[in-house]
This record gives sequence, C-alpha cells and structure tokens, in this order.
Amino acid sequence: MSRNPVRSKRPKVTSPQPAAQADTGDDAIIDQAQALYGSDAATAVAYCGLDAWFEGEEVEFRLFARLFRRLMN
Repeated sequence: MSRNPVRSKRPKVTSPQPAAQADTGDDAIIDQAQALYGSDAATAVAYCGLDAWFEGEEVEFRLFARLFRRLMN
C-alpha cells in the first residue's frame, strides 16, 4: 500500500520538450483563461497545475507552470 494516498498510481510521463520552451498555443490558452477568470486567471491556472501535479501528469504540470509564470510577469 502506498504511503501517500494522494499520489496517482499511473507512471509519470517525462516531458518531450523543455519547460521553458513556449508553445504557439500558450497565447490562446492565456487569452481564454483571462477572458473566463479575469484577474483570477493566474490562480485558476495554478490550481490546474496543482491538480496535474497530484495526478502525476508531468507534461500537463509543466504546461500549467509555464502558463502561470507568463501570467505572473
């Protein structure tokens, strides 16, 4: 039995690209998040990143971390 009941049992997937490399879809995602959540867009993206982290989805986590950094700048 796992010591951490929150962690997913799915294997972790490594990212095929570095986290710092921006994707062309990032701008569209940021625009949609800002349209939907307004000034709370960074908080919503951070929440999605945490959810991905706890599910063991490394690729999604890196995406949301990159988006969060862009929203905070």
